[in-house]
Amino acid sequence: MPSSPELQSPVAPMRLVEPEPPVSAAQPIAFDLSECAPAPRRTGRPLIGVQTLGCKVNQYETERYADEFWLRGFEVGTPHDSLDLCVINTCSVTMLASAKSRQALRKMRRRNPNVFLVATGCGTEADQGAVSGVGEVDLVVPNLVKDELVDRVWDALTRAPRFPLPEPREREEAYRALDRTRALLKVQDGCDYFCSYCIIPYTRGPRKSRPWGELLEEARRIGERGQKEIVITGICVGVYESEGHGLHDLLRALSETAGIERIRLSSIEPNDVNGPIAEELATNPKICRHFHIPLQSGDDAILKAMNRRYDTAQYARTLQTLRDPIPGAMFTTDLMVGFPGETDAHHQNTLRFVEAMDFYKLHVFPYSERFGTKAAEQGDSTPPEVKEGRSREFLAWSQASVAAKHGAMAGETHRVIVESRQPREGWYAGLADTYLRVSFPCERDVRGQLVYVTVTGVVPDGVTGELRED
Repeated sequence: MPSSPELQSPVAPMRLVEPEPPVSAAQPIAFDLSECAPAPRRTGRPLIGVQTLGCKVNQYETERYADEFWLRGFEVGTPHDSLDLCVINTCSVTMLASAKSRQALRKMRRRNPNVFLVATGCGTEADQGAVSGVGEVDLVVPNLVKDELVDRVWDALTRAPRFPLPEPREREEAYRALDRTRALLKVQDGCDYFCSYCIIPYTRGPRKSRPWGELLEEARRIGERGQKEIVITGICVGVYESEGHGLHDLLRALSETAGIERIRLSSIEPNDVNGPIAEELATNPKICRHFHIPLQSGDDAILKAMNRRYDTAQYARTLQTLRDPIPGAMFTTDLMVGFPGETDAHHQNTLRFVEAMDFYKLHVFPYSERFGTKAAEQGDSTPPEVKEGRSREFLAWSQASVAAKHGAMAGETHRVIVESRQPREGWYAGLADTYLRVSFPCERDVRGQLVYVTVTGVVPDGVTGELRED
């Protein structure tokens, strides 16, 4: 799933088991990070595959596992290969996400009967009994000790060998199963906000920031690899603090790193956009003009029941604080429909507020009851068909907003990091700093480069344009 306030709140681990959700519910996003890996070299080294369900924080962590196992001597393949080892990073943000995580584990075992299968992630805390009870899993590494995953796997395979362990590689470079343009940078984990609907407080623990020097060193390596964009991710990035440095200091330091051309925030809570952060976002030319600021509801009574730390007036001020000094900024948000006690009047208030905020795009999620949360004590009182209807209304608004904003971009020129070739011969695609997807024809290979493209047309997933050579 995209970063959202459902992912923005985490403390002590909890064993929770819950029923399977209906199959018809919306599916969480699954990142198969090794699908973009090159075909593994058949060197006799054991082969590992990694798979992620959930948020960008999980995605970052899984990338690190691939790096570490590669340095330990493994080759990195895809989940479709005949694997010796597979790590699946699970998600529990909704009941469906938990179910999909368990399904992914079982599917991997069916595909690779002899694989040493490891489960980690939020699903190992919120649904520990369920995940541990999946007979297909060889090792469960709880989320709160997931930093020890590689060592724990290595120890387990040393005590009970399933295949010969490889010799570590001597060189320091890390394996990368990434695109050539951007890198995720996890700056912190955990959260102390405890939104009433959120299970994440019980799966990721209290907030903790990564050391300042460690982040700057990782950014330096990213720049050296030629990845031009850093995507800052975390559970609650606005509370970053290390050695007296806040997020605004980190943004400035990263922008001064050699080779880094753009810095993107994956998401930030509205109550965390303080004066220094807002000023840095508005004045630093390397900060992307796309801001994902979770709303969840546009009704103050529902926001209070959710234990969100702002009301609609504060949220509106936050957007205006960024919109005024940043021409062309795009704002996206998360909305939850069907929270316990949400009436048609609450829903209409949210719809009116969404229209007033003029968002670029909405990410809409139906409320999912999570055992152990405060909201679950109220029961899931909104019928599924009502949630579905409200979701459709917001999604229709979002689609119309995207179409209108894309249509108004004709003649605009955007700076684009080119990510990939398109299936259409001679065409390339990339992202502008506003998170606009831009496709254009070009006779030479411009992947990984920053180019200027003038918008000439609209396609379902973005815009088309012409490359500017001047």
